[in-house]
Amino acid sequence: MTGYVFRIERFSTHDGPGIRTTVFLKGCPLRCTWCHSPESQSSEPELLFREDRCIRCFECVDDCQLGAISSVDGKPVIDQAVCRWCGDCADRCPTGARTQSGSVMTESRLLDEIVQDTIFYDQSGGGVTFSGGEPMMQPDFLAAMLDACRARRIHAAVDTCGAAPLGTLDRIVERADLFLFDLKHLDDIRHRHVTGSSNVQILNNLKFLASRAANIIVRFPLIPGVNDAPGHIERVGQFVASLGLSRIDVLPYHRAGSGKYPATGRPYTLAEIEPPTMEARAQAVQILDGCGLRAGLGGKP
Repeated sequence: MTGYVFRIERFSTHDGPGIRTTVFLKGCPLRCTWCHSPESQSSEPELLFREDRCIRCFECVDDCQLGAISSVDGKPVIDQAVCRWCGDCADRCPTGARTQSGSVMTESRLLDEIVQDTIFYDQSGGGVTFSGGEPMMQPDFLAAMLDACRARRIHAAVDTCGAAPLGTLDRIVERADLFLFDLKHLDDIRHRHVTGSSNVQILNNLKFLASRAANIIVRFPLIPGVNDAPGHIERVGQFVASLGLSRIDVLPYHRAGSGKYPATGRPYTLAEIEPPTMEARAQAVQILDGCGLRAGLGGKP
């Protein structure tokens, strides 16, 4: 069993209880305008290019055995139709101008990475969190990894945007110890505008998980001008509370991923938006608390 992994982050304290290892899997069905990991969106490996780091040595042109890279107007350009994402050019780039997002990992190799941190899980009540992208874009690999973690009594969480077929969710619900479920907007038209996808399936999937008594923490990204109107926040709180859920985390918008967009060749459309003020964050938490929920800030336990 193999899957595409684009990053492994150790000693995470914001993706579930305790100290965790967060495994980021490639592929996401949404295209959120505020996405801080644009390199996660494609289901396949990608070669990223930081032009500001390129010294025009053109070693990548010589290293590419397929001839996918050539000099165009004084800079190295990849022919995507020829490239097979072997990663040789990224491995040998002397300045890190070229990097590869996503590599194939076997179940056993990834499990070896996870179990290295078992001592920290045991001491802190932590575990592993499978994130993305959307981890359910790789359902067979995710199910296999969850089974492997359960066999070793490693607490396993799934961080999901909720956009997955019901059949996939049904496979995963009994395998995961915790779901971190992103709830971005309740209005379907607005949701389509800012994520490129309907929220109907997402809301139905959250209802399904709640009906199965899954352990769920709803995560609400607070995006100024997108979903931060007090009336909308209250609607979100009332909807979550109506499902019998008790925990919601407010995740304030930040610009940490904006610098990645040029490397992927995608535009960053929220460049003019400022992160929410401390007052706006506190107000959101207060509104959600008022709906009978236990609201947290930033995903902290």
